[in-house]
Amino acid sequence: MSNTATKKRRSNFALLNREVIKPGYCTSCGGCEAVCPVFVISIDQLVPKLIGGCISCGACVDVCLRYKQRVEQAAVEEESLGEIIELYKGRSKLEDIKDNSQNGGVVTTLLLTAMRKEKIDGALVTTHISDLLGPVPMLALNELDIRKASKSKYTLNPVLIKLPAIKLSHKEKVACVGLPCHTETLSNAIEMKNLGADFRVDYKIGLFCMSSYNPSTFRNIISQNLGLDAESLYKTDCARGKFFFVGPDGTTDIKIKECSEAKAEGCKYCLDFSAEFADISVGNVGVGDDSNIILIRTEAGKALFDFALKENVLDVEKVEKDKWEESLAAAKKLSTIKKKGAKSLPPIESPK
Repeated sequence: MSNTATKKRRSNFALLNREVIKPGYCTSCGGCEAVCPVFVISIDQLVPKLIGGCISCGACVDVCLRYKQRVEQAAVEEESLGEIIELYKGRSKLEDIKDNSQNGGVVTTLLLTAMRKEKIDGALVTTHISDLLGPVPMLALNELDIRKASKSKYTLNPVLIKLPAIKLSHKEKVACVGLPCHTETLSNAIEMKNLGADFRVDYKIGLFCMSSYNPSTFRNIISQNLGLDAESLYKTDCARGKFFFVGPDGTTDIKIKECSEAKAEGCKYCLDFSAEFADISVGNVGVGDDSNIILIRTEAGKALFDFALKENVLDVEKVEKDKWEESLAAAKKLSTIKKKGAKSLPPIESPK
């Protein structure tokens, strides 16, 4: 039997389980479930499980960012925020969006404008049903869906499990909004031409992220320490070393370090703060609470952003290159902290 055939046979869910899932490196991004051609991988309690007969196609291994991270052992540029071609600061001009957004409402405005003008016919987003600490992946098919997905959620969400819904819904022009782990895994899927994602997903919009948290543990912490009911919260935020929870009785906060027990294990190995694999990255670092900082990374991202500018829905200012260092100082600081603090992933030692 050829070496190629042997390698293909061994590149399967068992390999992914042994090298990524069991050791606790998994990010719960949902990519492995999404790309399985025979639908035998299922994210159960945020952990990928095999629920049928694996055909050893290797698709789940190919897209897994943690497996790739272990194989490549790439050098880390601690102060780098990835490729940037343009930089902006600002917010939405749409008052109803600003009033119901996390900060500047830029992401929601980009999606709404693109859908209204038929630049996209769907958007892969994170919404919620009962509370903001229980995020739910969704393929948004209309403006109402997009609006429901506004505001940040700080707990794990396998948003990529909805990738097959793009094809099943016969959508051809889709934007995907996700955290660094989602955008990197999606980039791997596009590179491998899985699910037709290489032509169906036109835009990857990434969100800055220091870490995600386990939903049940996080709920317990805020319930026991703060006496808060997660279902009563209508906004959560993270800034200046604290989590802020906004509910009917006002705003309550807790130090992030007091929530360390809830930090997702797989996030402890993450080296990406600013969603470096996205077309556009958006955050709220080094700007006011009602604003976003926007990193345009690719020509696709620039095309989407320029379209929104022409539609006059964004109140933003372009940051000239000689001001980048100053404007990105806070983001670079957090990115460096995250990269320096990340646990090292051991190289793959067992053979495929």
